[in-house]
Amino acid sequence: MPRRFRAPRRPVKSLGPDCFRLMIDDDERALVARLFEQLRGLVTEAPAADPRLRRLFPTAYHDDPERDVEYQRLMRDELLASRLASLAEVEQVLTREFLTSDQLASFMRSLNAVRLVLGTLLDVGEETDASELDQEDPLFVEHQLYAWLSWMLEHVVGALRQGLA
Repeated sequence: MPRRFRAPRRPVKSLGPDCFRLMIDDDERALVARLFEQLRGLVTEAPAADPRLRRLFPTAYHDDPERDVEYQRLMRDELLASRLASLAEVEQVLTREFLTSDQLASFMRSLNAVRLVLGTLLDVGEETDASELDQEDPLFVEHQLYAWLSWMLEHVVGALRQGLA
């Protein structure tokens, strides 16, 4: 039976304006690497209308489908290139313990993209609380993964903010 997610430590620490220590263990690094690999496959292979991509390539004009099609035509390639560049950078530095602010920002963007896709699949909303889920729920593990990604993202953002101070 899976254990409930507990976060006893900080996964990233600011050591100065442009130096951060990523303190996740080998299993967590392997998990993140697999998630980033799956994200790369999804954004490069899934059709544009795939509902899992809805939050990665959001609608710009909800009331005007024609304008939104044009926006997507003009911006999708740029958004995709940005996501792929962040993933490429993160995949190269994921094995390192110390990261620059640019590398950590790429890590943050990629973590958030995975979290957005998973949140879309789980139909996570503001009222969703993973700690209240029954362990027998068929999506319990996915909700725990979502909570872990949220926890990681919170600490990455906090470290980046501290590094700017």
